[in-house]
Amino acid sequence: MDSSLSIGETLRRRREERALTPEQAAFQSKVPLRLVQMLESDDYQLLPDPLYLVRLLHEYATFLDLDAAALGAEFQRAMHRPPRPATPPAPAPAPRAASTIPWKQVLWTVAAILVATPLVVIALSLASKRSADQTVSTRPGEPKIEQPASGSSSVEPPAPKTDGVAPDGSPPPTTLPEATATPVVATPAPPGSAEHATAAPSGAAGHILIVRAQEPTWLSVRADQKDPREVLLQPDQVVRFEAQTGYRVTVGNAGGVTLSLDGTPLPPLGRSGEVVRDLVLPPGRRDSPASGAPPAVPAR
Repeated sequence: MDSSLSIGETLRRRREERALTPEQAAFQSKVPLRLVQMLESDDYQLLPDPLYLVRLLHEYATFLDLDAAALGAEFQRAMHRPPRPATPPAPAPAPRAASTIPWKQVLWTVAAILVATPLVVIALSLASKRSADQTVSTRPGEPKIEQPASGSSSVEPPAPKTDGVAPDGSPPPTTLPEATATPVVATPAPPGSAEHATAAPSGAAGHILIVRAQEPTWLSVRADQKDPREVLLQPDQVVRFEAQTGYRVTVGNAGGVTLSLDGTPLPPLGRSGEVVRDLVLPPGRRDSPASGAPPAVPAR
């Protein structure tokens, strides 16, 4: 027996020299296959009683034509030999040290964010405000509607009513362009107050005609040979006309109005329901009627 070989290696080499497999050797030697494999691998930890193993080893060595006594003695020494020290396991790799956090870089980043955030917000606010201002500036301006001053009202020329009949052939009330003789209609005032307030003519007008209504009356006034202006007056309304040379007046209800020229009251024009056509004022104009009284035409 080669002393450099263990018992298991000696058994396995001899079996291989005889060209036997472990199964064949176990079958022919009457040794269990499991024990044959343990003996050839020198694995004695799970083997049964050593005395029982010595007998099986003797039978297996005899089958392989080996020195059974020498193998038995070697087996006895191997059983009483202290076990080989177990190979210490490879040391586990040391855990990687936790990476050092670059606190300085983190602090600089946070500071930069805190400084940049207000600047970005301010820039966005200014841009939004500038855009809104441009939108408002490009939007077309809405017209401003001015309410008439307290105590005054505008009167648009309406169609004449049945109680103040307009003369035949007279044009229907229409809205005409603004002229120098623009009627101004005021709210009811105490008698005589309008005449005193407007008695003195303005520097630009030669004459001032004031008409006060006691009844609903249709009125047409032509100043300085310009287009006539038509109004429909309600009771206690006052209207004023300005002209440089004079007027030509048509009244649908002669008894429903009183006239005042340059602060001087004029005589009554006629009775209620009568129509006065082409009344020329002041009476001294060349195209005025010959008689001092204004012509009155009864309503139809």
